[in-house]
Order: sequence, then structure tokens, then C-alpha cells
Amino acid sequence: MKQILNIAHYEIVHILKERVLLLMIFIVPLLYASLFGLVYVSSILQHVPLGIVDLDHSQESRAVVSAFENTPNFQVIPEVATYAGLEAGMKNGTVRAGVVIPEDYSQKLSQHQLTQILTIYDGSNLIYGFNTRKYFQQVLNTFSADHTAAYLSGLGMTKQEITNVMDTVSFSMEVWYNPTFSYATFIFMGLALMIFQQIGLLGIGLTVTREKEQNSWIQFLSAPVPQWKIFSGKALPYFIANFFNYGLLMWIAARFVNAKIEGSVALILLLGLLFDLIVVSLGFIVSVYVPNSLLVTRYLMLISIPIFVASGYSWPSTHIPAVINWLARLMPYTWMAESFRLATVKNLGFDYIVDKVMVLIVMAAVSSFFALTFSKRRKPPAQTGVAVNGGVDYPDKRLLS
Repeated sequence: MKQILNIAHYEIVHILKERVLLLMIFIVPLLYASLFGLVYVSSILQHVPLGIVDLDHSQESRAVVSAFENTPNFQVIPEVATYAGLEAGMKNGTVRAGVVIPEDYSQKLSQHQLTQILTIYDGSNLIYGFNTRKYFQQVLNTFSADHTAAYLSGLGMTKQEITNVMDTVSFSMEVWYNPTFSYATFIFMGLALMIFQQIGLLGIGLTVTREKEQNSWIQFLSAPVPQWKIFSGKALPYFIANFFNYGLLMWIAARFVNAKIEGSVALILLLGLLFDLIVVSLGFIVSVYVPNSLLVTRYLMLISIPIFVASGYSWPSTHIPAVINWLARLMPYTWMAESFRLATVKNLGFDYIVDKVMVLIVMAAVSSFFALTFSKRRKPPAQTGVAVNGGVDYPDKRLLS
């Protein structure tokens, strides 16, 4: 135990001495989480800029305009009053949606003929497109119902008779788990877990390559210290720091971003511990077998986006090609992200995600085994490539005794 703590102490001293490494482990996760949190803090898209082209200019058409003005989901831009202006506004981003009321709107309405109101929305941004379409349906359905009720009232029907006619068929709609369609709940923790993974991998991924570049790794390899103690000592500071960041990211998500974080605290902590163990184990393995720090950095940068996109977190895995889906299932992030969403957003217990937890346990066991039993045969540092870690800092031989 003393040897493990000595190696861990040596690693902590190096983290504290290397300003960039210290910032990367403790400040960068907070900085990234704060940045993403500020981006998604509004959670719900409202006040969509809307241009209304009223070609009828009648009392009836002004009622349509008022229906859109009286909802917080839209913000009517008065400067857009012509079709040409609407086209220009959609191109330059002044408006994201438009309503065109035909010039014969009131005439057809008085003759009880079919009349159509044209609605337009910007589909280049799917977030705007999805929400705008939903808001259009809400406003126009309400307006249509009110208009029908007013017409029936004009025919002399009582309020009860109108209600009986209009409520012949009714339906109710419930949205479970994310009723406000909060985008922060949907996406933020997926990005936060990716930050956790990549910063964790990079932090410990540079620890052995640093020793190689300083030609001090030979002291660890030649010392009468078993591999498992070297790994344990090297990984312990990063394991603790990563778990602290895991808790910090969840606190930021729940307290400031208003992302939904519910469920069993014990289960959430278990997921964090398993994922943390996998991250430090894989990072250490990469650091042992990759020749220099630059290559470690390059490899980890290359895999981050493909892992997130293929994981099924932002797009249903059922609609991802089978080959990509199969490869994604080999990645710990896929199982962690899915388990975390089920536990925190759907508030499901262990019984519902036991299969996913078991996969994470197997991945943690396998990655830890290879990290604990790495080869102590010396591999000289690559002669090509830029060394990220500078300076010479040999570990005291007494640390390994």
C-alpha cells in the first residue's frame, strides 16, 4: 500500500507542478460544462421571430394576427409585411417563420367556403423547425375552434349545445419524462459525459508518455514493483479527480442548467464509479502502448465526435445502420449514456438497466485487467513527433521501494 501511495503522491506533485495539466483536469471540465450550460440554459425555444403578410386587411384577418401576437411562442416582427420582405427575412435570419393570409380570406369565410392560411417555417435548423411546426398547430387549432364556436353561437345555439357538438370526440395528450421538451434535459448530460470521458482519458493518457519522453519510465519498469501497484498509484489521483468532476457536472446540470437529474443516488454513483474506472484503465493502457504524448492527444481527439454521434444519444440507435450500431456497442460511452438517461430522466431503477450495468461491469473488469497486467518490457520513446510534456522530472527511487 505504501508503494501505491508513494507513486500516487509523485503523480499528484507532477499534476500540481504542470499548470496545463492542472487546468485540464480541474478547470476545463468546469469551463466546458459552464459553456454548454449557458448555451442550453433557456431549455425551451420560445419567441420565434414571425413575419405575417396580411393581404386581406380585414377584421377577420386581424383576428388571425392577434392570435399569433397573444402567444409567447411567437414574436411578430412588424417590419415584415410583404411576401418579398418575408423571403428576405427568411434568408437573412430576421424571421424564422411566416404566415400569409390570402386577400380573399374574409370573403370566403363569410361564404363558408374553404380558405387556407399559408404557414412557412425555416427547416434548415431542425430545432426551430420542430418547435415552430408544433406552435403553428397549437395557435391555429385554438383559433379554428374559437371561430367554429362563434359561428355556431351566431346560429342561435346555446353554449351547452356548442360544447356538445364540438366535444363529440375529444382526446387528451400526456408527455412523459420530459413534458416541457427541454433541450437541456435531452442533450446536456450527453455532452457532459463526453467531457468527462475525454478529459479523463487525456489526463491519465499523458502520464506514462510523459515518463517515456523524460526517459524516467525505465525506473518504473526496472523497479521491483508489480504492474498492478504502478497502475494503482498512477491512476488513483485521476480516478478521484474524475469522480469529483462527475459530481460537479451533475450539480451544474441540475442547479444551473435545469436539466432533469432524478432517480436513485446510489445507482447514479455506481454508474459514475464504473465509468470512471473504465476511463482511467483505458487511458492508462493507451499511455503505456502509444509512444508519445502528441499521438495520444491526436487519437483521443479523433475518437470523441464519432463516439458521441454513433452512441445513439442524439439520434435513435434503432435508426442507425447496423454496422455502426454494432461498433458503437463496443464503446463504454454508449452504455453509460443510455444507462444515465434511463436512470435520471426516466427515473428507472436498477431492475430496468441491470443488463446495461452488467455490460459496464464487464468492460470495467476487462479494461482493469489489461491495465493491471501491462507488459514491463521497455519500449523506447518514438524519435519522431512533438513531446507535449516538457522538462525533466525523475521520480525519487525511494518512492518505488
